[in-house]
Amino acid sequence: MTVGAPLAIRTDLEAADLRRLARQESDGRVAARLIALANALDGMSREAAARAAGMDRQTLRDWVIRFNAEGIDGLRDAPRPGRPARMTDGQQAAFKALILRGLDPERDGVSAWRVVDLCRLAEERFGVVYRKGGMLRLVKSLGLSWQKTRPRHPLTDTTAQRRFQKGLAAALSEIARRHPDKELQLWCQDEARVGQKGRGTRVWFERGVRPVGIIDRRYASAWIYAAVRPGTDKAFALVLTETSAAAMAAFLQRFGASLPEGVHVALLLDGAGWHTAKDIAVPDNVSLVFLPPYSPDLNPVERVWLYLRERFISHRLFADLGAVIDGCCDAWNRLIDERGRVASLTDYAYLRSVRIS
Repeated sequence: MTVGAPLAIRTDLEAADLRRLARQESDGRVAARLIALANALDGMSREAAARAAGMDRQTLRDWVIRFNAEGIDGLRDAPRPGRPARMTDGQQAAFKALILRGLDPERDGVSAWRVVDLCRLAEERFGVVYRKGGMLRLVKSLGLSWQKTRPRHPLTDTTAQRRFQKGLAAALSEIARRHPDKELQLWCQDEARVGQKGRGTRVWFERGVRPVGIIDRRYASAWIYAAVRPGTDKAFALVLTETSAAAMAAFLQRFGASLPEGVHVALLLDGAGWHTAKDIAVPDNVSLVFLPPYSPDLNPVERVWLYLRERFISHRLFADLGAVIDGCCDAWNRLIDERGRVASLTDYAYLRSVRIS
């Protein structure tokens, strides 16, 4: 059999260009094909170039033909239709709605769907049989994932929360009117307990084996009082040994003293007793704006606490109160050193959209 000359490769892209595109390519198979073409353009034999990319010479020739005809797009695998879905689009939408509606522990006796429960639900409601693996792929394709619920107090008034969000701009505008010579900034405040009685967090470990983490049983505690400017890395914190009106007053005085000249802060916070005590002296450059009751989800500082605990404070063993205080300070400083972290954690849409007139 006579072997003809190797098929020519289009040269509008040089070998260096193909290697650069391969480095930028997210699909590993496309990247390997680009490298094979680059090696062939650089003079490597077609057989060696194909073998280095994990293919045979005939396969490389097929990709050369597609590359010559379609360019980089020709190196991508054609989409495969796959097996038809067992549920129609309408059934999938109805199934997703059932999952999102969830379960009522009082009515149903259980709190959450397991995969086997979803398989049974699909068969009972729609007459479609799924195994566990197929059901997992289905719920993933529906945009669902297994998540831990965000806690909400049973007395939370969602109507009051919406009313607060709508009225926040007017409240800030009134504060700005009272201080016309100042730049008004919105900050948020909260405090968190950190103590010897510690907590665990998620870690990577062997499948099927539950990892062990240190959890202390002693009770010495300190409190981090913090204020952040949402959507920025600006933050201020004090570590104090109690929650009281006196501690809050000390925090406010130190916070007010840290603000630049010409700035007035509207400080968003909850209605805890030590926040609302009548004998607290609020600095002249700070005005307090109180959240609706039972509304921690409206305060972006809550996400800061979660990150601090998950990242820096879990599985810690503090010898005494002094060690707790040092651990709080170290955790806060590490957080502040992560550029962009506070801004990301506190970038709440409803605060971002506030316009002060």
